Amino acid sequence: MNLSKLIHCLSAAAVLLPACQILAQTQPALSCQLYAGIDLNGATGSVYSIQATSDLADSDSWKSLALVRLTSTNFIWTDKSKTAANGQRFFRAVLTATNLVWIQPGTFTMGSPTNEASRGTGEIQHLVTISKGFYVGKFLVTQGDYLRMVGNNPSTLTGDANLPVDSLDWIDASNYCALRTAQERATGLIPTNWVYRLPTESEWEYACRAGTTTAFCWPLGNALHSGQANFAGTNEYDSVNGTIINPSGINLQKITVVGSYAPNNWGLYDMAGNVFEWCQDWSGAYPSGSVVDPQGPDTGIARVMRGGSWGFGAVGCRSACRTSAKHSNGAIDAGCRVVLAEVQ
Repeated sequence: MNLSKLIHCLSAAAVLLPACQILAQTQPALSCQLYAGIDLNGATGSVYSIQATSDLADSDSWKSLALVRLTSTNFIWTDKSKTAANGQRFFRAVLTATNLVWIQPGTFTMGSPTNEASRGTGEIQHLVTISKGFYVGKFLVTQGDYLRMVGNNPSTLTGDANLPVDSLDWIDASNYCALRTAQERATGLIPTNWVYRLPTESEWEYACRAGTTTAFCWPLGNALHSGQANFAGTNEYDSVNGTIINPSGINLQKITVVGSYAPNNWGLYDMAGNVFEWCQDWSGAYPSGSVVDPQGPDTGIARVMRGGSWGFGAVGCRSACRTSAKHSNGAIDAGCRVVLAEVQ
């Protein structure tokens, strides 16, 4: 991360001096307070790594203490740790995670209703509570992202760094997350108790739906028509009739630059179509009843993939649609999206 994006630096020993009250025959009295923290000014929604050091002369001594998402353009972060009370400490904020969206915890209905046309038998509806908030990639991992981190580009179609990386197997996708975690921890961009990883299947559907309960993740999302996403547009869909053949539908048969179509309600792009997205879970039957933070089966023979792709019709792009592949299978329409989450 270019430290030119550093926005502010303050010392924990900075002293705030309020107005002095002057009394007759006495010296002016100063009431002093120690301010341990930093005053942030930036775009709402931006995410900053709050870093600290006790030695400004040592450029390698900065350590990330927290990730802060600005809820307003002016934001004060205070250090409440025990370390803050002992000696001088300096702080700085470095812009990070520029393409991540914060997802609040919540409860949603996972799966599809029994009257959703052409639904899969494994899409049984059940209540899922996501108890902890997390960041998720606004976009699919791009070829530029992957190349910078891993040093190679396995994609079939190249030529633009903003195309999603494709032809990834689950191992490749997980390795990208691990390398990104290690690099950003080492450079102080994320604290040591945060990690990049693939989303769980429940996190993926929760983020995809963005509060919707329809077949697709947009307002009035009971249908998907040609031009709304990168899928085989000759095979459209609505939740009453199922697949609808449209001979003049757009069928690019290739990946498109990330963000080329409208996002869902939470600002996430390509949650339907473009490339399949690997999830963390082994593929298996849904749990029965209401569950909290499900992680999928302990073992299996295939990993979950979600979202559909350029090679599939609209029915495969439904929010509840489930598919899977062996974790070593790097299909030409397989990519990924990252989650950044605190380790519990």
